[in-house]
Amino acid sequence: NCFDFWYQRRVRGFDEPQFRAVFALTLIHPNTLIATSNMPIKKETVIDSHVMSTSFDDTPSMSTYLLAWVQHNFIFEEQIHQGVRMRDYARPGYRSVIPGKIELLGKSVKYYNEFFDIPYPLPKLDTIGIPNYLVGGMENWGLITLSESAALSRKGQRFGSGEVSFRNLFTHEVSHMWFGNLVTMYWWDDLWLKEGMASYLSYPCAGALYHDVDMMDQFMVNVWQTASLADNMITSHPVQMPIRVTSEITQIFDSITYKKGATVLSMMRDVMGGDNFKSGMTHFLNTYKYSTARYRNLLSSMTRFSEDGAQLKHFMDTFILQKNYPLITVEVLSDTKVRLIQSRYVRDSGMTVENDVSPYNYTWYIPITLQTDKVSYNSSKNVMMTEKEMVLTLPQPFKWIKLNTGGKYLYVSHYPTKTLEIIMEQVRTSATSAPQHQTLDHKDRGQVICDLFNSAQLRLVPYSTAFHAAEYLREEKHYLPWTLTYKYIRSIRDMIDESLANCYRKYVVHLLSPQYLEVKASKTTLVEQLKNEVFMKFARFIRSERKSVTYNQEELDALVQGYVGSNPRARAGIDLLVSTTDPTQIELIGNTLLKHLSTSVRSIIDFIYRYARSAPEAVWKVYKDNYFVYNAKYGLAQFEYANALKTMIKAQRNGEVIKEIEVFFKSHSAGAGKLGVQNGLEEAMFASKFKKESEPELRKYLESQIFCQNI
Repeated sequence: NCFDFWYQRRVRGFDEPQFRAVFALTLIHPNTLIATSNMPIKKETVIDSHVMSTSFDDTPSMSTYLLAWVQHNFIFEEQIHQGVRMRDYARPGYRSVIPGKIELLGKSVKYYNEFFDIPYPLPKLDTIGIPNYLVGGMENWGLITLSESAALSRKGQRFGSGEVSFRNLFTHEVSHMWFGNLVTMYWWDDLWLKEGMASYLSYPCAGALYHDVDMMDQFMVNVWQTASLADNMITSHPVQMPIRVTSEITQIFDSITYKKGATVLSMMRDVMGGDNFKSGMTHFLNTYKYSTARYRNLLSSMTRFSEDGAQLKHFMDTFILQKNYPLITVEVLSDTKVRLIQSRYVRDSGMTVENDVSPYNYTWYIPITLQTDKVSYNSSKNVMMTEKEMVLTLPQPFKWIKLNTGGKYLYVSHYPTKTLEIIMEQVRTSATSAPQHQTLDHKDRGQVICDLFNSAQLRLVPYSTAFHAAEYLREEKHYLPWTLTYKYIRSIRDMIDESLANCYRKYVVHLLSPQYLEVKASKTTLVEQLKNEVFMKFARFIRSERKSVTYNQEELDALVQGYVGSNPRARAGIDLLVSTTDPTQIELIGNTLLKHLSTSVRSIIDFIYRYARSAPEAVWKVYKDNYFVYNAKYGLAQFEYANALKTMIKAQRNGEVIKEIEVFFKSHSAGAGKLGVQNGLEEAMFASKFKKESEPELRKYLESQIFCQNI
């Protein structure tokens, strides 16, 4: 088989999304291989004993980036769904370990046919798994290419988050057949129109097709929280970001575009109501089908079906056209009245950027939902905060008040100390109550903990307050609050001094111990698997230092050649290398991977991900010494590059190395990784600031709670 992700660049034409064309494709290829493209085969012709040609039906009018073809020797499974021929291609021997794909494909198309009220427009839809694929999937119209490993399973079963990712990958790519392919963004600055929409729609679609887990719980973890953690930096960018040069295109294939875009669209759906949102989507697609559209065109369609179109536009503009998101400070004025004050939520790392201004002066239109011990405003239609401050008068006296019911909206709430104490009482009581008796459900409980850690990052509350509040998890049965909390515990562990690591481990043991054995043994249902997974992640903090393994050059050559081979199972050998923590060994591994670079497109990116935490300076040295190789391979247009550079740089703790990196990239272009460099430097600077300003207070708390005794 052969595949080149960027091969469409070799087709002469204007590779810009606003230029759509009809493609008539004929491939000349070895007759031992099958040719597959966007459209059904029209004609096959034998040229000689070794070569043949395959011609395909003309495509509909579409953008150049959607044109695809694959030459392969795969086998396929075929079904007909609502008149559309569907095939799932897989390498021989892999069919038995990729179950359920063709059924999910058909069900997804049926869901979107009904949701958009527009039938899938092509006569066929294929999926094909690509070995060593750099991305999860690509929505080529009629021929969805997928990472082969994303759909692999063990003994016919995927586990936990792997199953959730499998469902989301399919429903995401299928949604693009309408939102992205039928209607395409006019220019790359509106990439979020298709990627944000697909990232949102995949969750309700998967939720409608499967009922063994609440997919909106997964949305809160994978989308809402990811967006909030990505957009809390001064080096972030608006969802709609100006694109002027080619390398900037792939920079925005990031969490802001995908996750924040999806979160804001989910908020939009909640503000409008489900039926109105759906009607607006259908109007938009019908108006611009087989054409291109901009953000303002989407707004024009959606405001037609909104009860207050002007307000909806202002709400969307303030979240799409400016970076970061709001912090709402709550002031309790009386037992019936509160003042809400909004400001910009952005972590203080000490970093500055040019032109840090907003057309809206960092003020947002914020949908306000709330609950108290007496009333609940669960519908965002009730209140919209449009100014820096607003005063709410509630109809009944209250003892406590909590904003952002269900954690649906992208903002952080900061409460007075007394109010927070009462909220935490409700959190603890709800965690041990039957669902029908809970005042705060699992989403609200998890969101309270997120608010506390986010407030601690701004030093509005001490970290000890957040850590003490998180101790309620000892009684928490639902996996969602555990999963939301894990990301904060993980990031703080990466910042603290090693002298505090053992205290940290004892704190984690304290959290896990009441439920650990029960959770470890429970893996039957998908929900049990998700809880088991997050507990095992926490448990990794407890393990002692991993034993380093030493390899000579000959052994490394053998392992690396297995890793970069086309068989994903051959990668098991290099997994042993994860236990290596010796910087000298890690540097040798990096150089060995570079020596065998010609056989793998992503091995040197994997190297950064695997070792940045354990040996950040060694990884930086390998990258710096091989900068021209990395930049030639990834610098122009690979959207994994920015994330890899961010991972490498944010792990640095040596101030001199951080300064060296900053100086290095002033004279060396990072190309498509530019934003990753900026984000990584900001993360590293924030970690340095945390160490000076917050770690002493956290150490004092851990010592006071006897987590540091007997160490």
